[in-house]
Amino acid sequence: MTATPTSQLTDVTRTVTLSTDGNTVTLEQTFPVHPEELWSALTIGSHLEVWFGRASGEVTEGGRYELPDMETRGAVLAVEEPSRLLLSWDVGKSTSQLELLVAPVEAADPAAGDAAADGEAATGDAPGAHEGGDQAAPAGSRFTLRHTVPDDAHWKTFGPAATGLGWDAALYALALHLQDPSVDLIPQLGDFAGSEEGETFTRATAEAWFEAHAATGADKKPARKASVRTAAFYLGEEPELS
Repeated sequence: MTATPTSQLTDVTRTVTLSTDGNTVTLEQTFPVHPEELWSALTIGSHLEVWFGRASGEVTEGGRYELPDMETRGAVLAVEEPSRLLLSWDVGKSTSQLELLVAPVEAADPAAGDAAADGEAATGDAPGAHEGGDQAAPAGSRFTLRHTVPDDAHWKTFGPAATGLGWDAALYALALHLQDPSVDLIPQLGDFAGSEEGETFTRATAEAWFEAHAATGADKKPARKASVRTAAFYLGEEPELS
């Protein structure tokens, strides 16, 4: 199945966990690729630069990384290749924590089986073709992204969408990249962000984050205002802060 802005709205599971120690915004999506391929897309600079942005550093515990296009840098806190990467996420004076998890999905999962079938149709591979012997190959990979941010004034004003919208766009880019890793997506994604379709995607994902926020029991009126403010900010509009 080809990734589209519309399919991304339902392919991604969005949840919010509230805590005084930091609120966690979580996105999950299954891709019809092996964990090693997904891990490479997430951790190798030459892969990242065609769908996410320039990246430098070492994926080793205690190492440092930098994303110059996003003015972001941080420390590598933990690595369990190819399943877990824990980073500090430092933007200006703001520090938060980002966790990336990759897990194999077996064909017994109906949803994963559908995704794998799509992948096999595109590549011509037969089930189990990537591993020798009788051992079945994973049908795909489940990607979980957890970003824990401070429960501060910024959160109260913009809510989870302030974090979630950016990662929704990134997962859409990742889905496109995994379909065809040879394509430099950055120019295409820039055009999409400024298009009418891109605006619709931004507003729709902001609404999805409102729903995830409301599911925590948060007051719906301020939660909706926060999501609308965030969408306006992303679209270059003047957000209503009252």
